[in-house]
Amino acid sequence: MNRQTEVSRRAFLAGSAAALATTQLGSMAWPWRVVAQEQERYPVVATEAWGRVLRVADGVWALESSPLSDRTTLCNGGIIAGRAGVVVVEAFGSGDGSRWMAGQAERLTGRPPTHVVLTHHHGDHVAGVRAAAETPDVEILATATTLERVPGRPGDPEGAAPARFTTIGSGRPTELDLGDRSVLLVPRRGHTASDLTVEVMDAGVVFAGDLVWNGMFPNYVDAQPGRLSQTVRVLRARGAAVWVSGHGALAHDGDMDLYVRILDRVEAGAREALERGWSAEEAADRFTLPVEASDWVLFNAGYFARALGAWMTELGA
Repeated sequence: MNRQTEVSRRAFLAGSAAALATTQLGSMAWPWRVVAQEQERYPVVATEAWGRVLRVADGVWALESSPLSDRTTLCNGGIIAGRAGVVVVEAFGSGDGSRWMAGQAERLTGRPPTHVVLTHHHGDHVAGVRAAAETPDVEILATATTLERVPGRPGDPEGAAPARFTTIGSGRPTELDLGDRSVLLVPRRGHTASDLTVEVMDAGVVFAGDLVWNGMFPNYVDAQPGRLSQTVRVLRARGAAVWVSGHGALAHDGDMDLYVRILDRVEAGAREALERGWSAEEAADRFTLPVEASDWVLFNAGYFARALGAWMTELGA
């Protein structure tokens, strides 16, 4: 059996086939050492059952969601403020979660969101789009692949939300001018074909979406494993002060190094499985994380097999 922690069964994302289907959740808290370290480093400005908002830089806040105990937000995200605009990163896993973050943005900055950026198309990051679009004159930005799938998009048979939807091109970064700071929206691939990172270069903050996980083993349901490993290395080389992961704790240099090692271990496990003629499930029974990741958790007991199987398929099994 795997030695990593498995959490009790319940639905993670009802009604989203592309998201984390058949997920297992439970009432498990983050390791106290992580909570204590982050409270010392970053002021906590809001706390609810579904997550907490931390001030990570001037005018930049990160939401660390608590999906193991509450489904309101489900994913991490954040708020970026500039003189000419306020950005909320992600629409989250429910309308209530999206409205709550819009309210936090207005409370912290004195202004409602002017932009909502979606890092990819999975339901735990976009299910609250209709609620996000309730803010007057808000602009919702994402890659074309994401906008083809979000609820309330133009052309949706259930009707378009009253918002502007802007497609971020796949060729090069898009600069979002907030007056006294610029935010780069960078199209990437790896977790999905629709990934987008949100990079606040003057603050050294990168909102990485589900390209980065910390404390939780990543979901490979739509992953391109080789591209994922490459993209994470590129993000690591950016030299940010903090990476806001899609799920789990905020990530710093050491966390990113550990994450790269985990991705490499998945690849090595898949290659060994191919050499020995094992199935992905047989390989998963033998797979272990590095000892430094002994407190990482699994949303689903099948995530190891899913990750190994994705690599085995890419390698030509």
